[in-house]
Amino acid sequence: MVDALNDLRRELTNALRSVWKNLPTDNAPEADALPDDVVNEIATNFYRNPKNRGKLNEDHSNSLPMLARMRSRGLFEDDWRARPTKERPWPVVLIHGTGATKGDWQDLGADLRRDGWAVFAPDFGQRATGAVAESSAQIGAYIDTVLLATGASKVIVVGHSQGGVLLRYWMRVLGGATKVKHMVSLAVPNHGTTMGGIVSPLIRNNRGETVVNSVVNSWFGEAGFEMIRGHDTINAINEGGDLDPGVTYLCIATHFDTVIQPPETCFLEARNSEELERVKNIWVENLDPNSVVLHEAMPYDSRVRALVRANLSTLVSNLE
Repeated sequence: MVDALNDLRRELTNALRSVWKNLPTDNAPEADALPDDVVNEIATNFYRNPKNRGKLNEDHSNSLPMLARMRSRGLFEDDWRARPTKERPWPVVLIHGTGATKGDWQDLGADLRRDGWAVFAPDFGQRATGAVAESSAQIGAYIDTVLLATGASKVIVVGHSQGGVLLRYWMRVLGGATKVKHMVSLAVPNHGTTMGGIVSPLIRNNRGETVVNSVVNSWFGEAGFEMIRGHDTINAINEGGDLDPGVTYLCIATHFDTVIQPPETCFLEARNSEELERVKNIWVENLDPNSVVLHEAMPYDSRVRALVRANLSTLVSNLE
């Protein structure tokens, strides 16, 4: 934790120094005196569970964003022999979040396979730190490959955090919605995040936006800034309404999310009675009021996995 804080402080300090070095002294903060609450808030978001997240992997290139240099969690491998069945007619594609790998789906992927689903998951976009448009295009190509290999016409998609934004960008902007039967969102910033309340106040002017962009980019890559509320990417996936025609949705959020703020922004909004029938928004705490589920734990938490499995089962209940 101490090493992580020192790394973060150094990144923030360098970013501030590069922006303010040519500005009048009375307008510039002390570069070496970053507020402890800012450092601790960001660090807390990503190091609250060091057992699961691991330490920084020093073997990776320093040119990668910090989160792309984290040790990965778990192992999940595609089985290209898998095929949909009459009882489970749609393959399931799992899309991980920022700084993660498809290893995050080790537990849920195994659960769904035991339930009879053909399950696939890609790695992409330098561990989802690349630009949203590029990562979304990679995901779209991967899903096309899954459809071709399995002979299915549509997929079920599950996205965690940024993974859900990438899916919605592919569906809405890149025209992939007609290939999707159902989407499950796990702590997805569907309407953007304030990054714990730290970032949004700073992007009200050009100088502040430059600082934030530098800091966020060094930690989250190009995609990080695109997750902030009000960014063109967030606006694009919600333009004309949150839902795409013909797709049903389940959005699961946690009250203990310190990354997506406020956590209610994870939910999708229905504009009419027809859309209301196609979207369901739930809190993890609805299932277990005593649960404390963090943002990064959503893909492998047992309660979240139970909700996803039950939801997918309802999709095929009328087919059996």
